[in-house]
Amino acid sequence: MRSTVLITLLIGLLMASCQSHKSGLTSLSHQKKYCQPTIRLDYDSSYLPIPNIQSILQTDTSLTNHFSTHDLLVANAAGILLLLQDFIRLKNTSLAGNVQERFAKRQQINDRLWLASMQVSGIAGELDCEAERANRLASSLQQLDSKRIQQLTIFSVVVGALTTVATAFIQANTPNKTVSIGGGVASALLAGKAAVSSKRTIHLVDERNLLTAIWNQPQRSTFYPPFVWQMLTEKALSYGGQHSISYNTRQRWVDYNLAGASASEEQLYFKPEGDYGADNLLTRAEMLNQLQAEIRLFYVDLQSLHLSLSNQR
Repeated sequence: MRSTVLITLLIGLLMASCQSHKSGLTSLSHQKKYCQPTIRLDYDSSYLPIPNIQSILQTDTSLTNHFSTHDLLVANAAGILLLLQDFIRLKNTSLAGNVQERFAKRQQINDRLWLASMQVSGIAGELDCEAERANRLASSLQQLDSKRIQQLTIFSVVVGALTTVATAFIQANTPNKTVSIGGGVASALLAGKAAVSSKRTIHLVDERNLLTAIWNQPQRSTFYPPFVWQMLTEKALSYGGQHSISYNTRQRWVDYNLAGASASEEQLYFKPEGDYGADNLLTRAEMLNQLQAEIRLFYVDLQSLHLSLSNQR
């Protein structure tokens, strides 16, 4: 009888150690629009990048005489290449009364450059938000795992101690064996649960997964603003000019972040939702931060173009 009660107690301790408290994590990970913009932005189609600007630059040398090729590529990404043409034409024309028109054209160009910088800020902010969410979830999962392992270890020690004490007090052979075996099984189960607790996952939802377009390399993206996407995909704007910034970013992921990952694990990072472990979440955060850093560097390109424009009096 005593052995039965003791085994029941051991099982009760085992069940208590399996309880999980993840309601807060689930709320954070399941929000479909956690970092998404609250409004939809529609961009003026008249200021979209021109697919091939070489023909324009070859026929109109006034642009290349006043701006570097790099600045002109940035201007095209911002959708102001034709505005620059008009500005240079007005600058080279000494007609009376065009000073005010030239000033208005410069202001129009500056407005478009400001909008381009806002596009960079917006997408960088979204990437930063998603990276912060991934890091928070990873940290919480690690804390849960650490707490769980600690609790299971304590229970395992307690179970072992109770088994030893109970065995010493029970004199009959059969109950003695029953308690010993039951305690051993309970200890083994607790140890096993502690060993596999690091496999805990959480379901993450990100409908606008900004990593996907970088991985798939499409010609157009509905999630990235026109300026940002043109800067990411224009080969001539990257170091060396052989591959685009988005392609080089993808290759760094393959070589460093995803090295050794299985095909299913690799695809996890580019789906709108999936089950992530703590390590997966940390990898996701690293990839988001890398992409964010690349995009924030576009501020330097905009600054270069703005300085070149300021020199045109």
